[in-house]
Formats: sequence, C-alpha cells, structure tokens
Amino acid sequence: MTTIIQDSFDSGAQVSLEMDKNEGELFVFHCPAGQGCKVSKWPLDSYHMPIAMAHYEQCLDLERAAFEACSKSA
Repeated sequence: MTTIIQDSFDSGAQVSLEMDKNEGELFVFHCPAGQGCKVSKWPLDSYHMPIAMAHYEQCLDLERAAFEACSKSA
C-alpha cells in the first residue's frame, strides 16, 4: 500500500488517499478522532482517480467543519 496524500488534524483525525498497485485499488481512509476509520475503495484507473480525490476533499471538508465547530463552542 502506497500513501499518495495524507492530512492530519490537531484533533487527531486523519484523512489519506492510498493505492495498492498489486490489487489495482484506490482507498480513502477517513479516521475521525476517536471513532475508528471509514474506508472507501475504487478501482485504480484514470476514471476513478478524480472520484477518489473528490471524496478525499469531502472528508477534509468534514474534518475542517468539525474543527471549526469545536473552536467556536470552546
């Protein structure tokens, strides 16, 4: 498994886009702080790469929104 891109947040949350060349698969790991990981999977090809990237961005947006909500309530 090769990590393509990964972001970590102060809350402990992590989001990563990874690929498994041998199996021909793309994965997005969305790991909210203290909640375990949600894994999404697509075939590793040029059609699905933008879909996986968009999902990665959506996961980042969720974590940014959660961080902002926590910051405002503190």
